Amino acid sequence: MMENIFWCGHEWITSERWGQVHPDKSHWWYDESCVEIDKDNYLHLTTKYNPKYFPEIDKNATIGVGLVSCTTKFGFGIYSITAKLPKGENLWPAFWMWSWDSWPPEIDVFEAYSDSKGSYLKPRLSNPLGFWNVQTNVHYKEGDANKMTGGKTHYFGFKDPSKNFIEYTLIWQKDAIKLYYDNRLVRTIKDKNILDQFSKAKMNVILNNGVTEDVDKMNPPNSDFIIKKFRYSPIFY
Repeated sequence: MMENIFWCGHEWITSERWGQVHPDKSHWWYDESCVEIDKDNYLHLTTKYNPKYFPEIDKNATIGVGLVSCTTKFGFGIYSITAKLPKGENLWPAFWMWSWDSWPPEIDVFEAYSDSKGSYLKPRLSNPLGFWNVQTNVHYKEGDANKMTGGKTHYFGFKDPSKNFIEYTLIWQKDAIKLYYDNRLVRTIKDKNILDQFSKAKMNVILNNGVTEDVDKMNPPNSDFIIKKFRYSPIFY
């Protein structure tokens, strides 16, 4: 049974609004026991071995993960979190948002991926400065097809994001979507056809830990995604 929490001035539920398990990612589920707020008001989203059977998809989900979904319907504005990524193998933490009315549109402020050795470091010859595997992305429609700008890594310094708190910020305006990591502008979306799909949308903000592999293929995950605070400032037109 999902729970409600009040954190950083907003109400959040400890599940996606449609339920606790995704049929296409059934090795994990949104486990309310993996969500905690500590004495300093830091949010902790953890992972653990905690099998649960879901009769609606007739599958056992083996890994419980922490996720919070904000009940506020957000519009244009500035969104940011200050966070330390979880340590561990094959993890998939994220800060993202999608429309209350449809999917897409979606903005991924970041999706981060640790490897089988527990590192977020992933140098690429095609993008040598984007050596942390922390990716931005935007999903949208083109006709009847679901499209995306594509996951992209960026340079935002040499601080390991699993050992240091980094500020991740989205500025969502009518004429641009801008993404900043530690006050460094890393990506701008200005395509009018994409922006028009967001212009009337109200967005659901989500923070989650996650895993990319089933527990049978990896060591049982015990990770902690720590978020100091969530901030939102509306932009009015």
